[in-house]
Amino acid sequence: MATGNKAIVQQFYDEWNAGAIDYERLVHPNVVNHQPDRDPEKGLDLFRKAIDGVMSAVPDSTWTILRLIAGGDFVVCHNRWSGTYGGTVFRGIATPAGEEFSVEHMHIYRITDGRISEHWVVRDDLAMMQQLGAVPSP
Repeated sequence: MATGNKAIVQQFYDEWNAGAIDYERLVHPNVVNHQPDRDPEKGLDLFRKAIDGVMSAVPDSTWTILRLIAGGDFVVCHNRWSGTYGGTVFRGIATPAGEEFSVEHMHIYRITDGRISEHWVVRDDLAMMQQLGAVPSP
């Protein structure tokens, strides 16, 4: 089962990198998305909206999986996200548009009935803000 769960997460990122995610096949309709800065969002529509927002802000997003670790219903994904940020505000702070970045993330997925049913993320927003020019680097 763990190998199959890892394949689901791998497919999700492969499709994200290709710019077209098959949400109905990969994501449970009652998915819960946990973000560090807000209450959990429930349901496929909100999950799709969150991902579409990221895809819109960083159309050349590339997710490189560094490690996939599975146990039971859970898959931990250590990855690197890189691309060119097209927005002018990141996490409420003004940024110049068109800056490239590369940051590491930790994502945890719970898989239910062969689909992503829950997601948590730990982001390195400080490194991203420094790379985008929103805050000075030390």
